[in-house]
Amino acid sequence: MKAGMIPHEMESPFSEGLALLEGARVVHHFRRESFEIFEQRYRCQDTGHIFYTPALDQLNLAQVHNQYRSRHQIPFPKEIRAIREQAGMPASKMSEILGFGVNGYRQYEQGEMPTQAHAKLIQLAANPERLSEFVEARAWIFSPNQLQRIRTRLLQRQHGGNLLSPVLNYLWRLHADPDEFTGFVKPDFQKLAHFVLFFVEKAKPLKTRLNKLLFYADFLHFKETGFSISGTAYRAIPFGPVPAHFHELFGLLESEGFVKIEEKDFPNGHIGELFEPAKTVDPSLFEESEWAVMNRVLDSLAEMRTKELIDRSHQEEGWKANQQTRDLISYQAFGFSLIGPEGG
Repeated sequence: MKAGMIPHEMESPFSEGLALLEGARVVHHFRRESFEIFEQRYRCQDTGHIFYTPALDQLNLAQVHNQYRSRHQIPFPKEIRAIREQAGMPASKMSEILGFGVNGYRQYEQGEMPTQAHAKLIQLAANPERLSEFVEARAWIFSPNQLQRIRTRLLQRQHGGNLLSPVLNYLWRLHADPDEFTGFVKPDFQKLAHFVLFFVEKAKPLKTRLNKLLFYADFLHFKETGFSISGTAYRAIPFGPVPAHFHELFGLLESEGFVKIEEKDFPNGHIGELFEPAKTVDPSLFEESEWAVMNRVLDSLAEMRTKELIDRSHQEEGWKANQQTRDLISYQAFGFSLIGPEGG
């Protein structure tokens, strides 16, 4: 089995025959609330019995938790860790200044669901000014050197600024935080830039092909884990799914020195935009499952003709349901029905 891939069939524990992967929309309950998910399970072909594996349990639970976090604006584990790391303090100290107990913050970083009260405190801590207030209120728990280092880092965060913020705000519009249109991942410019750079470096694609490679990598990873890779929202247009505001995105990547875009003339008189790398992709930005999916998509689609690639994307339910209105494609609604680059 390929890394990170959920097999479509396996030996049944109820017979000597096969069990096939299937999905069904069901309602799960969490903290007295209801959430519809596309539940993944295996069905024994001989007995009809349904069963689950640990990987499927994790994927099904992720769907419930992702929707709960999005509904109540509860930060995701990566965001929770990033807040602490930007301040440069141990998880135990972060937990102490917020009043979570010794291991509370670390457990939230590892995926445990915060209470809504704790989630609000974490959201407040995301603001460097408020986090500074939390630190000063319990300054006595830090050594003098620790306190000075934390103060310096938080001051830099308050005044550092980001010249790209207006452009990034436009690219992500209302979807700068994890939701069903970002694959429950908070968009990050550096990771997105290297996500694009991976396919540019490996395939040197034209724009239409690049758009499809990005779509299939993000949606396939969501199908198998409950999370996209890049946090990119995708829109349905006549040529298939594309990143929302892809013209502005690619222009920004060129201006920031990640890619070079050149016009290419074709014998039929058409002109296409050819992408070439201007930097080297950084694999350390990606998790093992993300890197594996990116390579699988590359292996499956990089050599496919552009027309075939467009036709393949037109088979996807997410494109069919949104192409008339050019709406964004929900990962939660359509990710689990993905036919995928490998046809499965």
